[in-house]
Amino acid sequence: MSVINKQQGLSIVELMVALTLGLILTAGLVQIFSGNQRSFIVGEASNRVQETGRMTTEFLSRAVRNADYWGCIPRENVANKLDNTHPAYQASSDLYSFSDGFMAYQSDGTTLGLAGTDALILRGVGGAGNVQITSVMPNSSANLKVNTVAGISESDILLISDCIAGDIFQVTGTQTGANPGINHNTGSSVVPGNGKPREGVDVTVDNNCPGSAANCLSKQYDESAQIYNPYYFQFFLNADANGRRALFRQSGAAAAQEIMDGVWDLQMRVGIDSGLSNGEVTQWIDINGPTALSTAAAADVVAVQISVLARSPENNIVDAPMELCFPSWTDCSGGPNYDVEAEVAADSRHLYRVFTTTATIRNRILRVEQNES
Repeated sequence: MSVINKQQGLSIVELMVALTLGLILTAGLVQIFSGNQRSFIVGEASNRVQETGRMTTEFLSRAVRNADYWGCIPRENVANKLDNTHPAYQASSDLYSFSDGFMAYQSDGTTLGLAGTDALILRGVGGAGNVQITSVMPNSSANLKVNTVAGISESDILLISDCIAGDIFQVTGTQTGANPGINHNTGSSVVPGNGKPREGVDVTVDNNCPGSAANCLSKQYDESAQIYNPYYFQFFLNADANGRRALFRQSGAAAAQEIMDGVWDLQMRVGIDSGLSNGEVTQWIDINGPTALSTAAAADVVAVQISVLARSPENNIVDAPMELCFPSWTDCSGGPNYDVEAEVAADSRHLYRVFTTTATIRNRILRVEQNES
């Protein structure tokens, strides 16, 4: 009879071969998983940085393009009727003057913004919804008859303009019902209140001001006039609630609001057209200090170049601290000028990327074109 051989187990050689193959397969799987995870992290960081840079440059360039808009007339034809003798006005003249449609500075740590980063101040007006004048004013101190006062409250500051003259005034009360109206008395219920007309308006009209009342507007406005909301925006960098650098916007005296996180640095330079002669830039001024741009030069700015340094929220994205050319208009023919290890920290291996845009102050260019025609 033949003897049937039974399997007695695996030899040590076979076990070692099997274990080796298993380890090789496991190592391959771990490497694939690690590579995919690394690619996902780097890709996500790149997308975050790309989104931060794109949205920040778009938001700021749009704000710059719309700056210094005062309806269909230049700022010099707009009278500021706010009471400049009131202590509140004198304490916050930047807030209530509504002058200097554009200003830029580099923070030194005592002003808004992180030290060494640039900040913007923009003024102008925006629409006030569907508010329309419904009848001519019987005199320039009378209240304004409108179709609605929805969205308008006591103490609001408005601008009225009819392309001939304009006035910035404070609402001291409203009337609702069948005959809506807006009051602009001197009053004591609002701060700083309205005061007598002041110098600085080129257009002179007979404004039919009874008894030279302190609350007279520049003229008797009629149905052709429009009402706007003046604004005073400040854009700057600061730390957010998580301690990360972010772009903030402050509207008037309200609390600043975070616009976009991940903005590590913001630098600007401005293009000057002296006297707004032809709308062409003849000089670029770097905003490299708190007083780099004078008030006179700011009035001649027609273009703004903005360079944003965006940073990923996660660290350890790149193998070593990055070197970049920032701001983008710097001459980097000899190599990068911004060393993250020296400028930020030796262990900062975040992903950094530079985004740059150039925006014109559209309303100043249009003003030049109108003067030439």
